[in-house]
Amino acid sequence: MKIFKRIVLFAIAAVTLLQTGCTLEEIEEFLGLDVPKEALFVLSFHRDVVYPRGNLQAEQPLRMPDGRTRIIERYPIASSHNIVEITAQPVPGKEGFYRLFLRPDQKGRMMWMQLTAQCQQETAAILLDGIYFGEFRTVTVTNGSETWVELPLDVDQVRALNIVKYANNNYRFFNGGSREDKMLIFPENAKR
Repeated sequence: MKIFKRIVLFAIAAVTLLQTGCTLEEIEEFLGLDVPKEALFVLSFHRDVVYPRGNLQAEQPLRMPDGRTRIIERYPIASSHNIVEITAQPVPGKEGFYRLFLRPDQKGRMMWMQLTAQCQQETAAILLDGIYFGEFRTVTVTNGSETWVELPLDVDQVRALNIVKYANNNYRFFNGGSREDKMLIFPENAKR
């Protein structure tokens, strides 16, 4: 009975919106059906493979900017799949560079805790759309309760602003349009 009730409410809302002259995109947005068609500026965090075995199902060669090749785990520990929102803060003394602050969902916080624990001794590669973006090495292990976590990497302005712009769309793309309430203002006193 609940399903029938939802279908009726959906139909009434759609007819009402169509009569007001709304476009299809506006109707999808109003009803929460505006799932992005693609993911852009996707971040993923991959551990280095210390002892490569040539297992192409689990390992992936990664071309570095200096021409070297390094071997990373094919499947990321954490990625944009679990990052609800990203905000950027200017780096003091480095004009044109930003630090990214990530707001992961509950599962993402657990993954970030695992990543910080594993990357105390070794580095992890950060990929942006599957291409090398930087390295990650943590100093402290998070406890999984942080609302915002800082990515310890200085990012140029263009990339930083595009990563911020597409973060929530990527989250919705990977999670079937699921919306988590966005905080529009970066909380200065948020636990990081």
